[in-house]
Amino acid sequence: MTSLAGLVDRFTATLRSSGPYRAPDEAERAAADALARAIADGHDVGPHAAALGFTTTGVAGRVALVANARSPRAWGLIVLPRAVPALIVEVPHPAADLRTEQIGVGIVERVDDALYLQAGAHRHAGAPADARRRADCPADVAHRPDSVFARIAAGLVARRGLPQVQLHGFADREGVDAVVSPGAAGGSVVLEETITRMTAAGERVRRGGEPGCEDLSGTRNVQGRDAARHGTVFVHVELSRSVRRSARRREAAAEAVGGAVRSAT
Repeated sequence: MTSLAGLVDRFTATLRSSGPYRAPDEAERAAADALARAIADGHDVGPHAAALGFTTTGVAGRVALVANARSPRAWGLIVLPRAVPALIVEVPHPAADLRTEQIGVGIVERVDDALYLQAGAHRHAGAPADARRRADCPADVAHRPDSVFARIAAGLVARRGLPQVQLHGFADREGVDAVVSPGAAGGSVVLEETITRMTAAGERVRRGGEPGCEDLSGTRNVQGRDAARHGTVFVHVELSRSVRRSARRREAAAEAVGGAVRSAT
């Protein structure tokens, strides 16, 4: 039987910065909105997923919606919980932010009702040669409200008020292992528990907006802004390369976030 970690690892291994990608058109964005509603309401997702080019498969007792990463419609990997979701675990920059997907899987394995939402392309896939801003890159789903990833997250937040945990990575910096922030949203118990638990695990944790960490605060992040509009929880977690390269520290990070979510519910 295929494991969740195995499915995610194989999918992520196919992603390249030179890979194909295009943003969805108006009809496809509407299909993404319909898929989000079906997920939120516990209805059949098959027709909506198929309209977006997703293949539906079973994995570890869950249903996975898998895009073709070699197609311009490389729009994501979504793993549904066994019941209606109560949390979204987001990996917007797989391959670019090394092994963030492995930490995301670790969180999902610790929170039974978590939905796993991963981008289907490298963040620079399909980008024009003159791209300068993150929003110029169509596959940078954390900064593109027109992406399928963003539409799914926004639909779930709007319909069910779901909390979101989003994972990122940064190059090693002196004196910091992790930066944890609410992005544009407000503070929350999950945020504070994540900071407390990661600190207890031995990581040097900074808060978003602290000197030297301003660029890691996620305040321009699309999903965080959606959370701010709806008054829902958003936890933006940036982890250093050293943390993400260590299997032990990845596991500890997943346990810290998973424990924070469980303690708040």
